[in-house]
Amino acid sequence: NILRLTTNLNSAIVFGSIYWRMKRTQSTIQDRQGLLQVVAINTAMSSITKTLTAFSREKVVVDRERTKGDYQIGAYLVAKLAAELPVSAVFPIVFGALVYPMCGLNKEVAKFGKFLSLLTFESFTSSAIGLSVGSIVNSPEAANALGPAVMVLFIVFGGYYCREENVPIAFRWIPKVSLIRHAFEGLTKNEFSGLKFETKQPTDVATGEAALTRLGFGESSVSKSLVGLGRIMLFNYMFTYGMLKERKPEFQQPVASS
Repeated sequence: NILRLTTNLNSAIVFGSIYWRMKRTQSTIQDRQGLLQVVAINTAMSSITKTLTAFSREKVVVDRERTKGDYQIGAYLVAKLAAELPVSAVFPIVFGALVYPMCGLNKEVAKFGKFLSLLTFESFTSSAIGLSVGSIVNSPEAANALGPAVMVLFIVFGGYYCREENVPIAFRWIPKVSLIRHAFEGLTKNEFSGLKFETKQPTDVATGEAALTRLGFGESSVSKSLVGLGRIMLFNYMFTYGMLKERKPEFQQPVASS
């Protein structure tokens, strides 16, 4: 946890230094969008990396204990989440509380609270995905290989690099299950709503609402993003439970020597 906290603090300082106190000029519209995208990516990657490493190793011990009938999967998952979620919330909150003022994001207190809420919810969702990945593989090495591959796909369809309507129909379901997309959409809506930008040319973007429309987020809302993240999180918890229950461990019993 100390290492994870240090990593989050370092990331916040790096992002804050790069995007230091952004003004309301035209060029900072893209900067704000870029910042919010890397914030969403950093939050997700930090959470899933920790979960993949810890859970894939923990699962070996848990499976061994399950063969002895020490506890049930449902009780184990509930206890695990109850113990870890409050601690896990600290990391995105510390990260967000530092990067937000350093980058000069929207000064409204309510928007700052929503920013932290989105990061925390995204962190929980990323951890849930990590549990799903860990539940279907048999080693930490496999988990750490599969997890980032899944996350890269979510990043590509995260709402910044390509528009949903421009991708082949076969792939249009991916943005709907991308936690990066839901987090980025909510963060962008939260930040840009109500902002006014300096203009010099008739074609300049004058308002945050205009910038959101160009990005395809005109009809978005923070609540919709939270609901989307919540659905992904709930699905992955259920998937993890189902996989662990289905893949009942079988350890070879030692052969007694004659």
